[in-house]
Amino acid sequence: MTKPRLLFLPLSLVIITLLGCGQSAKPETRSNQSAISTTTSSSIAPTPIFKSIDANIQGQPYGRGLSAVRFVSATTGYMDGNGIILKTTDGGQIFSAVAHTSVNLTGLSIAKTATTTVAAWGGHSILVSHNSGSNWSTYTFTHTVQQADFVTASEGFAITQGDYAPPASVPSALWRTTDGGAHWAELQAPSPPVSVSFGTASVGWVGVAGGDIFQTANAGQTWNRVLHLTAKPGEAKVHAVSSQICWALITGGSGMSQTSYTVFRTTNGTNWTPVLGISTAGAGPAPGNPGKVPRGPGSSPGPMAVLGPNQAVIAGVCEACGWGTASLSSTQDGGASWSSHPTIGDSEGPLASMSFVSLNEGWVLDNRGESGNGILLHTLDGGTSWKEVYPTTHPHPTMGVSFVNQDIGFGIGVPGNANAVVRSSNGGLTWTQVGVLPATKVTSYGNLGSPIDFLTTQHGYIVNQTGKLFETKDGGRTWTLQQIPRANNQFVSVMFASVEQNGTINTFGQQIDVTQDGGRRIIEKKIKPHYY
Repeated sequence: MTKPRLLFLPLSLVIITLLGCGQSAKPETRSNQSAISTTTSSSIAPTPIFKSIDANIQGQPYGRGLSAVRFVSATTGYMDGNGIILKTTDGGQIFSAVAHTSVNLTGLSIAKTATTTVAAWGGHSILVSHNSGSNWSTYTFTHTVQQADFVTASEGFAITQGDYAPPASVPSALWRTTDGGAHWAELQAPSPPVSVSFGTASVGWVGVAGGDIFQTANAGQTWNRVLHLTAKPGEAKVHAVSSQICWALITGGSGMSQTSYTVFRTTNGTNWTPVLGISTAGAGPAPGNPGKVPRGPGSSPGPMAVLGPNQAVIAGVCEACGWGTASLSSTQDGGASWSSHPTIGDSEGPLASMSFVSLNEGWVLDNRGESGNGILLHTLDGGTSWKEVYPTTHPHPTMGVSFVNQDIGFGIGVPGNANAVVRSSNGGLTWTQVGVLPATKVTSYGNLGSPIDFLTTQHGYIVNQTGKLFETKDGGRTWTLQQIPRANNQFVSVMFASVEQNGTINTFGQQIDVTQDGGRRIIEKKIKPHYY
């Protein structure tokens, strides 16, 4: 029997489509499926048709377009995106829409001293609510809003992007409101501002595109430069805690899908100390040449969440590494030491947004690479393990599926855990985790095939990109690594034709590996390339 090829699309919410030819049946294995005849025209000889099952992972655009997440507490939080603001009061188990708009919202913030004040922005607009999302007011600027930061329910600041296209050149601008967002007035500020954060209504900092940081003590009337780096880096993003304490993430050069960065911190508002950094071969040295500071996560910076004077969490990504390459580092002593956490399984990165309410509990919004389908992941152990809470709290496979009949199927990977093995007994409507693959990473290389193949309800195989083949004989509960004498290729898909363990393993390249004993011995077959 020829097995249909699986098309794998790594999107967020999964729909399993099962197609059966002939009468409905529940075979225990695929090899014992009998042939049936079909009626054909007189000019064509009858051809046997084998009952077969196609499995297809497809994405539903349910979470498409989400941009930012902010939590006020362990239970109350917000997300926004293209035309919508969502709110949860149970930690993300259920989100409900609290606002609809024609604006593609890209940012979200909570006032530092008034958690009932929420600001969302995108396009030329800022939307503000002063009653936890029940009612919203909108203010429209002439140019695109880049960021908004509210200190109190009434005092807030915003940055609009410049427009340097001729004939009129309009620089980026800093704005202030004293009536909760009803009216805004432009301030004289260092140019071009890219981030703003105030610790009190009068004391705040602005980061500019050249990496410098400026401070004000009179609500933005005058500014003093407090950090200047000789080598011009990318930009500075500031995170104020009080009138004295502020953190800053400054990016450096970029190259080879890498971006160097340095995290700085001040305890008196003017003197800054590097506390974390990363230099790479492709991006060059970290801004400020920080020397012997702890190494940051990833090879490029992700979002940063500041929890207080001494607590912060930063995400890093490896953009050239593929899935599951976003990871976190956290500090509880002002950056003197950092705790590193493992990569977030099955995240596509770079992460769109991040919010923590403590060093243990936080959320990350993964927009699933090019698909744009938003997945919200939740951690209770500081980033060591993750569980999806939006758009669904139920597990579903994301990296590959294999069905042995129209009801029973197995999948590999769930959001937050790329090595989870799940099982469905109802044709893919619901899934239950049954095991965990003993591997560091499972990757299927997009739509090149499925890395999982089950022959019966008990016997199955999984391959991964490091050239490893795993076998289970108890329905996915436990897995054994097959000791392949020579595996020089990255495996991307596996297909077995019979319970006699004859099968093929597709590789990332012009080669197919063939086995006749369940993977214990591999025969390499070169493929002659064809050009179209």
